[in-house]
Amino acid sequence: MNFISKDFRIQHLSYYQLLIYAGHQEDVLLIIDQEQTVQAYLRYPSSSPTLEATRLLALPFAKVFIVIPQHSVTFVPAEVYQQKDEALYEEYLVNKNDEDVYTVNVANFGLQAVYQFDSLLYKRWKTLFPDALYAPFFQVLFDLVPQDLSLGAHIILHQTDDQMHLVIVQNGQFVFYNQFLVDNAADLGYYVRRVMQDFEIESFESILLSNIAFEDDLLRFIKSFSARIECLKINNQQNAAESTDLSSGLFASIFQRELCV
Repeated sequence: MNFISKDFRIQHLSYYQLLIYAGHQEDVLLIIDQEQTVQAYLRYPSSSPTLEATRLLALPFAKVFIVIPQHSVTFVPAEVYQQKDEALYEEYLVNKNDEDVYTVNVANFGLQAVYQFDSLLYKRWKTLFPDALYAPFFQVLFDLVPQDLSLGAHIILHQTDDQMHLVIVQNGQFVFYNQFLVDNAADLGYYVRRVMQDFEIESFESILLSNIAFEDDLLRFIKSFSARIECLKINNQQNAAESTDLSSGLFASIFQRELCV
């Protein structure tokens, strides 16, 4: 449900933070104040922003944080990552253009990520908000992963537009991340089963769902892969008003739909 709080005041823009998830088909805007109270929440088609969204985007927010889908990404164990070897890592990316390659430390998995933004989306939003802080989609998604997945294999599924993002953690260690175009339950079942075979995983201790309902038909086949299927819980207690960390739980919450069932 989209809404703008009756307490929203343009005079208080210096105290607000504008958080944006820029998708290919849908954008999400979230405005929070210093008390982490939501002042506005809007979801709208990327190709046709609503009048309310257009008006909010035109305001001079002091703090703007934007998540952009990555075009490609590769991961390097942090203990062996060397900045001088970045040209080697870039060989695993789709486009090998030094100007478009970025790195970020993924501390919870002990990784250094080398990635590229979706260039069209990035340029579009960079024009609107040249001083905003930008982060790739996977950075925030990884922060959703619980830190207590220590025993066995676990899979996190997050749906965006027509794609499904898969994160696999085994015995507390990062194993796999990728995103797939998924049209039906058979597609998702094929991709998950293929990854299970590649990593010799017989079943999952848990399947954790993000931005997808338990009753969604896409899950029809994979429900047999685990006896435990539940909604991924987000810890939004971090004081985002004092943080510029885009992977905070509060920022990640805009990935979720209004209801998790």
